[in-house]
Amino acid sequence: MYSASCFSNRCMSRAAKLMCLTLITLMMTIVASAAPPIGQTIWIRANATGRFVSADQNRGAFAPLVADRTAVTGWEQFQVVDAGGGFIAFRSIGTGRFVSADTNRGAWAPLVADRVSASTWEHFIWADLPGGAFTLRGRITQRFVAADLNRGAWAPLVSDRTAASGWETFTWAAVGGPTPTPTPTPPPTGAPPGFPNLLWSDEFNGSTINGSNWTYDLGNSGFGNNELQNYTNRPENARQENGMLIIEARRENLGGSQFTSARLKTQDRRSFGVNTWVEARIQVPQGQGIWPAFWELGNTISTIGWPSCGEIDILEIRGQNPFQLIGTMHWANTDGSHASFGTSINTSVSLAAGFHTYAVARTTTAIRWYLDGVQYHEANIAGGINSTQEFQGQFFILLNVAVGGNFVGSPNASTPFPQQMRVDYVRVWGQ
Repeated sequence: MYSASCFSNRCMSRAAKLMCLTLITLMMTIVASAAPPIGQTIWIRANATGRFVSADQNRGAFAPLVADRTAVTGWEQFQVVDAGGGFIAFRSIGTGRFVSADTNRGAWAPLVADRVSASTWEHFIWADLPGGAFTLRGRITQRFVAADLNRGAWAPLVSDRTAASGWETFTWAAVGGPTPTPTPTPPPTGAPPGFPNLLWSDEFNGSTINGSNWTYDLGNSGFGNNELQNYTNRPENARQENGMLIIEARRENLGGSQFTSARLKTQDRRSFGVNTWVEARIQVPQGQGIWPAFWELGNTISTIGWPSCGEIDILEIRGQNPFQLIGTMHWANTDGSHASFGTSINTSVSLAAGFHTYAVARTTTAIRWYLDGVQYHEANIAGGINSTQEFQGQFFILLNVAVGGNFVGSPNASTPFPQQMRVDYVRVWGQ
């Protein structure tokens, strides 16, 4: 049974949160030294994927570097060359060509091992990190090289990031030599047990919502639940202020609806697979007919639809009962019918009275739900049991406040407006 003593209503100040984020950033980006292994032939492994970087030309007309190999062959070997002036270059053993970050290839710059000589596009800055990892930055792009899985089914290396987080860190070892045993790097401040690597976060510290992280669902279609709101992307309904994301439901007439609100999602921008911990620190609204949610949908919703894509509800609350938290998973049986498995817990304090941290940890074998760091529910997904194989894939994140609908009923005269869900941060941690 969940212990109410584990609840925390303490609100972290903006200054404290900024200090915490600064510590996380420093621990992931401070350069300990800069000593690239000049003259050595090495393999490179992306920390985010755990796979070796490959320049396999069998992928197509050219050879984009991709962090997707479980073993090292010639395609996964690179000679580190001194390019002068503190820069290095990489010659692929498989192609015999230098790796280039030339942005003239398209909108972004996939690294390709196709240049016969090393000019400035083929120069990189190597920076060591504590614990044996390193980052790479293109000389011309001045951006970090990333192996972000959100680019597609595989992780092409692209020199386009202004800061280095989990996607932008790598490890290496000399081919034929022993793998170095690095000194373990302390996990960033706030890392949950078993998930020491911060893969991505939005701390909502800027003045505007980050469009590279979030997009919107729009309209008043009812969204399959007979909801009453018209979702918009107006600042009246979704904005950043005082270091938080504010999602505001309002009683107003717009487009034939009597209520407006917002539903934000990371679809086609950020998505995450198994062996991740997804969390958010949220203060929920309350009131009859108010339905706040923090949840995930499978990327395949655009091709196979719901419920086959899979859904994980990390946080759902009926506004008329803010003392009850609901966590659920939804999927499709083999015949395509809807299946679900979830639970609810009752708390001794209103979850609307302050901030709480809501999280889900997903591995290849289980999904676990947490409130303020304490587990309250678990589901078995090992081997795709009971047709749960969709939960092995990539999922994106959603945040919204619905008004009305089958789950909560309609607002009444006692329901105050506007209603706000305040989100302090969203963070994704990896193993």
